[in-house]
Amino acid sequence: MDYILLFRLLFVIVTIGLLLGAALILIRFWFGMNKKQPGTDIRIEEQKIILPLRLQAYERIILFLERISPNNLVMRLSKPEMTSVQFQSLLVKTVREEFDYNLSQQIYISFTAWELVKNAKEETIKLINVASGRVPESGSSGELAKSIFDLAVENDKLPVIVAIDEIKKEIQKIL
Repeated sequence: MDYILLFRLLFVIVTIGLLLGAALILIRFWFGMNKKQPGTDIRIEEQKIILPLRLQAYERIILFLERISPNNLVMRLSKPEMTSVQFQSLLVKTVREEFDYNLSQQIYISFTAWELVKNAKEETIKLINVASGRVPESGSSGELAKSIFDLAVENDKLPVIVAIDEIKKEIQKIL
């Protein structure tokens, strides 16, 4: 009889020990899973600050590219009283000033996207200069505008459009 009582007591103690051990293992596992990685809070805070800045930079670059698009540029700056040479000078100057104004945005966008933006600027200036070469120096700003439109239509896909498409892809990746 003493052995049966001792056996039952030992059985209860072992069962309680196993349950406590299992409970401790589950608690440690739970707290281990919920334990944050060092610096996670800092990274989350950085993202809260940097993500809006990056999106704002992308927005400004898209706006820049839209503003230097040959069609938009010509329509915005067209002045009938100007000669083709004056108009060419104004167009090139405007593209460069717009680019300079947005130069700091390169720190927030990828290297590839920034290269496409620079290429779009250079190709737009080149298109303006080539179109100007097709118009006599005594020509009007309207003639230069028509020449620019014709050249823009001849290009399958303007570098401005290529850059805008790439930036839109990048925005989708970060969102």
